[in-house]
Amino acid sequence: MRSPKNKFYLGIATFVALILGFWLVRDIVATVRGKSQGADSGAARPYLQFDRPNLPSKAPWRHNSRRAPGIDEILFGLPGERIIRFDGEKDYRDFLSRIGNSKLRLLGRLDGLRAVRVGFDNREDLDGLLDDESAPNFRVSIPDLPQVGAQPGAIGFGRTTLEWLGITSDNSGWGEGVRIAMLDTGVGQHETLGTRVRQIDLVSSSQPSSTEVHGHGTAVAALMVGRDGISQGIVPAANLLSIRIADQNGSSNSFLLAEGIVRAVDEGSQIINISMASYGDSLLVQDAVAYATEKQVLIVASAGNEGYTVPAYPAAYENVIAVGAVDAAGQHLDFSNTGDSIDVAAPGFEVLAAWPGGQYTSFTGTSAAAPLVAGALGAALTETQSGQLLPLQAQAILESNLNASGAPGHDPFYGGGTLDVDRMVNTHTDGRFDLAVASNWFEAPGPDEV
Repeated sequence: MRSPKNKFYLGIATFVALILGFWLVRDIVATVRGKSQGADSGAARPYLQFDRPNLPSKAPWRHNSRRAPGIDEILFGLPGERIIRFDGEKDYRDFLSRIGNSKLRLLGRLDGLRAVRVGFDNREDLDGLLDDESAPNFRVSIPDLPQVGAQPGAIGFGRTTLEWLGITSDNSGWGEGVRIAMLDTGVGQHETLGTRVRQIDLVSSSQPSSTEVHGHGTAVAALMVGRDGISQGIVPAANLLSIRIADQNGSSNSFLLAEGIVRAVDEGSQIINISMASYGDSLLVQDAVAYATEKQVLIVASAGNEGYTVPAYPAAYENVIAVGAVDAAGQHLDFSNTGDSIDVAAPGFEVLAAWPGGQYTSFTGTSAAAPLVAGALGAALTETQSGQLLPLQAQAILESNLNASGAPGHDPFYGGGTLDVDRMVNTHTDGRFDLAVASNWFEAPGPDEV
């Protein structure tokens, strides 16, 4: 039992702790918000270049574009970096001319979206060049190996992935003339990738050695354009543009992701695969997705492997095809993120894929599922009886030929259903009757309905 004196001291200590806590929180908030009072009145003002509302999100919640820094910036933003976007060419060029005389470091520029990536040592260094509406540069990474893990009894695909998708005949000529871009870790040497892969490196100006390239990108590439019969892709004859935006650890950021999307579009890609994700909602990435959408380029992205019900970006954006993962029994995998943002589910458990150095790996995660959907879209562009299609027509074929799974209608685990390439490429074949696969769903009656 505490004495009255001890209670008195304890009360004083509690009161002091509360006062200190209040001042500490106030200072942190003030620091994060930055100081706009002393900004130069002639400073260029950042803006949303496309002059439209934020891209709609398939997720049930979103932050407003203009908001005080929140927990997402604190947790997922890169410290000492900001992204700035400008209203017009004059403001953009004016900023570029003045930054050399400031304490800011120009880490990157994206002329097509009039955006820069800057580094700083102190937030006060931003004063005089811009206001406090600059945006964070969020971390982007390849999805971690599933920490949640697959449920007991999950069945791996191994070498049966193509057969499971309905590809049972020779597909070596599929995808001829199709241009697919991949934003990832780059591609290492492997015989299955042949000579149809072109590489652009946005991470390093020098060609990385084989030890500097994470194998993730090689595995993703093989699932689309592999052609050795062991790790056979869906569209082996397609042309793949590998844009390296992640280092050897699989780490990237919002600026490089946006730059990669714009570069892929400008290089003439019809489909972009992004087996990477972020939990920071970047306005610059929104701009890049909008740019791709205006050019009618399809973007496919992995949903993430954390087992979360919150959205991962860019998969959560309305104009991005978000892909979840299933096992060989067609069952949702527990590690695959869920929610309203999911559009389709595809194989994502122990899928045989290529690895640098002529090796192969058992590839698990939504990173494996996304390129299979991208490859299927490539197949729809060239292999249907309708002849050469436009990307948006291929997307419509994908969405109308999924195998129903889970609850009726759109499902938070499977989206519109599971991928079926056979149904897609034969959707308009004469004499072919489409027998879609559907899972049964029964809802038990309530006590008042019995």
